[in-house]
Amino acid sequence: MTLGVAGRYSVTPMSEDAMRALPLRERKKLRTRRALAEAALRMFTERGFDAVTLEELVDAVEVSKSTFFRTFPAKEAAAIEAEEELWTACLDAFGRLPEGRAIDALRDVLTEVVAGLGPEWGERYAATRRLVVTAPSLLAYAASHRHGVEQELTGLLRERLGLPDDDLRPQVLAQLTTAAWSVAARGWVFSGAPFGDLLDRVGRAFAAISGSLELSVRG
Repeated sequence: MTLGVAGRYSVTPMSEDAMRALPLRERKKLRTRRALAEAALRMFTERGFDAVTLEELVDAVEVSKSTFFRTFPAKEAAAIEAEEELWTACLDAFGRLPEGRAIDALRDVLTEVVAGLGPEWGERYAATRRLVVTAPSLLAYAASHRHGVEQELTGLLRERLGLPDDDLRPQVLAQLTTAAWSVAARGWVFSGAPFGDLLDRVGRAFAAISGSLELSVRG
């Protein structure tokens, strides 16, 4: 369990062996979080985000509202747990970027993280993104979450690259990273293609960054 964006606790996929290595209290928290996120995605997908009340969600998992709010800051957060898993894992990995051209390192780390999350996570992520576009409040929440990711990544890049606060390049790199992911993932989510295609799309999206800068407008 790691501290995610905006100080929220987030959970990345964990094997049962790794789960058993955790203290009992942490295992219970993790299982409750998983149960709430799974129920939220299922119920919101079946009935619509706005049609499912928080009371119905916590009843389905047999926990209290206070337990829910100790786990998630809002109903929207439970709905986008797959996205939170992605960026929490990425931010942790981005803090240890390898040497080399920054944009290439960001691409490699993002690809490695996504590959490690695996096809099951990919199914949940695709379902999450299909859900997000059906509810304006979810779309706004996801956009705000992504902005928080960009801010954290900007700070990590400034520190890793040894650049001052007024240098705009870390911010540009952070936004290029999330934009490349958005382009790759959006096309994949609605394509029905296998999980491996997502990894290929990430590489192509990052390659398009350099390629787009070489384009010239002709009269």
